This record gives sequence, C-alpha cells and structure tokens, in this order.
Amino acid sequence: MAGRYPRLPPLNALLVFEAAGRHLNFSAAAVELGLTQPAVSHQVSFLEERLGMPLFRRLHRGVVLTPAGAQLLDAVSEGLARIHDAATALRRHGGPKVLNVFTDYGFASWWLIPRLGRWSARAPEVEVRLVTAQRQVDLRQTEADVAVWFGEGAWRGRRIAQWFPETVYPVCSPEFARRRSLEGAEALLQERLLHVAAIDPPLWMSWADWFAAEGVPMGLRTHDLTFNNYQLVLQAALLGQGVALGWRPLIDDLVQSGQLVCLTETPLRTERGYYIVEPPGGGEDQVVADFRRWLIEERGNTTQFLS
Repeated sequence: MAGRYPRLPPLNALLVFEAAGRHLNFSAAAVELGLTQPAVSHQVSFLEERLGMPLFRRLHRGVVLTPAGAQLLDAVSEGLARIHDAATALRRHGGPKVLNVFTDYGFASWWLIPRLGRWSARAPEVEVRLVTAQRQVDLRQTEADVAVWFGEGAWRGRRIAQWFPETVYPVCSPEFARRRSLEGAEALLQERLLHVAAIDPPLWMSWADWFAAEGVPMGLRTHDLTFNNYQLVLQAALLGQGVALGWRPLIDDLVQSGQLVCLTETPLRTERGYYIVEPPGGGEDQVVADFRRWLIEERGNTTQFLS
C-alpha cells in the first residue's frame, strides 16, 4: 500500500540529509549518526535522485546547500523539531514528573548544583536529570526540557531569554594575590594564566580577548596552564596555581565566601551571556515555567558583589 504520503521521500534518507545539512560535512554527519561517510553520501545521492535535483554542491572540503537543499533542510528541521517536542511532552505527562536540564560543566558545578536543594524543596515531586556538555550542541538533538546555555542567543526554533550577560573579572586565590603585585593588565602578563581550552567556534572570552580589550598585547606565552573544562580552571585558581578569568554568576559564591578575589573592580562585558532556552510554542509546560521562574529568582539573590 502506498499509504497517505506516497511521494514522501524515505524517512531514513531525510534524517541523514538533515545531519549532513546541519554540519555541511558528510564525515561529521556520519560520526553523529554512527554511519560511514560513503553511507551518508549514498543516502544523500539517493534522495537527490528521488527529488530530481541536487541538494548540495560538493566542494574540496565539505559541502554547501543548493537553494533546493536549503528549502528542504528548513522543512525537515522544523518537522523533526515538532516530533521531538511532541514526544518530549508525551513522555513528560505519561509518568512521574521529570525535568531534563541541559547546561555546561562550569554552570552546573559552580552555580546550579549548590542551589538544586532549594529547587527540590520547592518542587519535591519533580525528578531533575542534569546533562552537561562543554561544546556547543544542537539542543534539538538532546532530551532537554530546558537549557541554561552560554552564547549569543541565536538558537533557531527555540524560546530564549537572556538570563545573565557575559561579565568577566580576572580572579585568583587570596594567598596568590597577597604574594604579588597584581595591579593592572601589564602586571597580570607576568603571572601564570589559567586558560580553558579554545573550541571552534569560540564561545567564551579568552585571555587574548581580555588583554585586547585592555589595550595590552598578550604576546607569546610559555608558562601558562590550559584545561579542557572550566571546572578545572577554577579549581586550579582556588589552589593558587595562577590567575583565571572568572565569569559571573559562576564565581559569585567563591568571591562572597573569600575563596577567590577579583583583581579589577570593573568587569568586562559582552553581548553574549547565559540564556534560558526552551522548546518552541505549543503550550507552556508548568514544570518548565516554574523552573524558569526559580532561575530568575535565584539570579536576583546572587547579584550583589562589586557591581
């Protein structure tokens, strides 16, 4: 039987096409889907044959969408997002209340986990499942009911609201500060700097960005330390290993308790920041709405230091 949609392309080919279109790279799509690169190429070619037109232009490195490919990608992405959101809503209402929260390591470790007890006291019937990642991800590919995610707020097909702008101070332990003269950017150039490993595309301010904003060339560094996540950066700062960039609100508790000190009174700010990211439209889930309100309340309780 042909079914209701006899001219609909095979769904498996559409899933492969969506991944290839999102990455603009067949090899990256293959890694995500657990396939080989030739298998991805075969599925895309099969889909192009079914439709009678090219969906990609093949380049020396990667691919680009044709106008027809861009049109199809928009439709497939929207359809998959709607299916994902409907399935998430059904799972949420079909059993015990579960809230899937997605965020990065640093926010989870230094801000969210210390406060989750207060959320649990407020909503004891809700099970929180916390998922973290260090790199930028497509939130449509996660099980997230809500995310607290850092970036520029350009997440297509999501409801977003900036929760905290990027606000950065250089920080170190009080003992480290007492042993040195750390006044001014030039003085910091002489110290060991603690870095979080760069990723592509960059998400956060780097030390090079900070010094550039201060009008001081950073130059070649030979004695710094670099870590692959921000949790380790702050742990090294607490242990007196050097000077780190400290993001609010992640460092708020550490500064207020005296475990870290800010080396400038005025932070650097950018247009980026932490956003509350939610599924699009379709009626608001009460648990997600309550969690959003709680996040906003907690933010208001942690904004009083220095500025």
